[in-house]
Amino acid sequence: MNSFKGQATQRLFALLAWFVFIFCSGIIVIGFITGSAQTTAAEETAEEQDQAGDDEEVAEEEPAEEISPEADEAQPQAGDETDSDDSVPIDEEADAAPEESDEPTARGPPSEEELDELADRVAQRLATDDDSETDEAAQEEAEEESAEDAGPQIIELGDLGQDTPLWQRLVSFFGIFALLFVAWLLSNNRRKVNWRLVAVGIGLQLAFAVFIFFVPGGEFAFAVATEAVAKLLQFTDDGSAFIFSSFVTNDWEPGLINFAFAVLPTIIFFSSLMTILYYLGVMQKLVELFAIIMQKTMNISGAESTSAAANIFVGQTEAPLVIKPFVEKMTESELMVVMTGGFATVAGGVLAIYVGMLDATFPDIAGHLIAASVMSAPAALVVAKIMYPETGTPETMGELDVTTIKEDVNVLGAASRGAAEGLKLALNVGAMLLAFIALIAMLNYIIGLPSLWYNQSLLTEMAAEYVKQEMTIPDGCDPKLVLDDDVYDCAAKMQAALGGSSDGWFSGLWAGLFGSATEAWISPVITMQDIFGWIFWPFAFIMGVPVEDCHTIGRLLGEKMVINELVAYASLQQILLDPDVVLQERSVIIATYALCGFANFGSIGIQLGGIGGIAPSRKDDLAKIALRAMIGGTIAAFMTATIAGIMI
Repeated sequence: MNSFKGQATQRLFALLAWFVFIFCSGIIVIGFITGSAQTTAAEETAEEQDQAGDDEEVAEEEPAEEISPEADEAQPQAGDETDSDDSVPIDEEADAAPEESDEPTARGPPSEEELDELADRVAQRLATDDDSETDEAAQEEAEEESAEDAGPQIIELGDLGQDTPLWQRLVSFFGIFALLFVAWLLSNNRRKVNWRLVAVGIGLQLAFAVFIFFVPGGEFAFAVATEAVAKLLQFTDDGSAFIFSSFVTNDWEPGLINFAFAVLPTIIFFSSLMTILYYLGVMQKLVELFAIIMQKTMNISGAESTSAAANIFVGQTEAPLVIKPFVEKMTESELMVVMTGGFATVAGGVLAIYVGMLDATFPDIAGHLIAASVMSAPAALVVAKIMYPETGTPETMGELDVTTIKEDVNVLGAASRGAAEGLKLALNVGAMLLAFIALIAMLNYIIGLPSLWYNQSLLTEMAAEYVKQEMTIPDGCDPKLVLDDDVYDCAAKMQAALGGSSDGWFSGLWAGLFGSATEAWISPVITMQDIFGWIFWPFAFIMGVPVEDCHTIGRLLGEKMVINELVAYASLQQILLDPDVVLQERSVIIATYALCGFANFGSIGIQLGGIGGIAPSRKDDLAKIALRAMIGGTIAAFMTATIAGIMI
């Protein structure tokens, strides 16, 4: 009886998940059709209103303009009868007026003074209208310039997707299947893939996305989450201001408002806050809620659903602690879920760093990052179950137990322990950023050395040509003093001044090696970011990034996988602050979702150490699936980005 009831419950939830999936897909299709139709109708209505407004303005101006031509016609007619001044025909018309009209009270034509006064008023009105139109145009231009100077446009949820072409949404939609196909190609047992679980997982993602982006309650929750994170950051600023303010001025000196003193302290505060919430049992309830949803709909074990839900709120090493008693006896498929979930999401404390870095240029980033963490949990389950299908029998199948481990005696103990752990994490993050950014600079220099040496030789030849023609070498372009970063620009500038150019890279390279420097091809400096951009360009495109932004976003995706997401978000911040680089809002939002995860080569060691410490006997199994799990976490984050690309 119990087995029959369990099967009936599973089928009911499966039907419910399929209904949600089909319903969400229907909403998207209907939204495409009605959205484009409403946009067209709105444009037609706006054009009609503009045309009506123009007609009214013309109608108002016509009576005033007709008076002057009548006066001009009356003057030549009177001039035919007499050669006197303008006052003569007006007097004659005044004498003729009573004869033409039967009205005894009819008013005669206006006098010359009245006509002049009326003409002046008409001219003044026309001049005022022209001035007002000029002022409005100048005001609009000034507003546009001020908006450009102010920085990136503030992205509102209600404005998303209004200007997105249908084909870009369709690219994101088919991108889901492309990513699933990549995961299937990497599967260790393609015949055992549970496609019902895959469909339900994608349905959950779509349901979360529709709730966040379109349901009024979801938009409200999104806004509340954004405001809550912003308020928490303000609390962090209060603590930082107390520590870093000057005793002389009582102000937080501008020189100390930087990444080290303004962003890293957020880790300490958020770590302390999360520890308190875990001590009070709040986080366990949230984890249990999400775990129940995923377990009942996707028919997975209690341990892996609990771990996936915990990854929404905590990091890749803290989440396995929630299921610590079960890790030793987990199947390989379950271990794959645990590791992939850790790679596909980020911790709450680290999330605060990204918000602190990008909040000034992307005010809504907090809500999007929270949405990305929630949506990536079912995506990680889907990808993990495709790449490592379940072939065994999980010990916790049909069970759910959220383990609560209390390490503190009271709230104060939890707060202090969380602050101490946050300090260690903040120092680790700062040291890691310093080291990795320095290593990137070194590798970029090594990769660019051939181009640098080649361009320096061209610069030396062109400098000799400058001396020969008695021309002045531009400032900062002396071959003996020029900086490495300026060699390319100086070579291009001096070649143009000499009137030279290359017909192509091959002939230009030949000229550079064996001919004249003025006709040589100047080699661009290639960096790791450029290589990443070419490799990840297709992935950026299938997520729905506009073509013109694919290379830039691809560079960020490569940085995230090879280095870490923190460096990638720092690069995104620099791009948004650079006035010479313009990214579409759609590209920025998709990149925000795609970068939200710990999937990088460095995290492999972190997970092997963290989970391996919990279950030492499973270290070999963990090492065997670690690289595949990291790739799976990347695919899961990309899938979440494609879902966002459909919605925006």
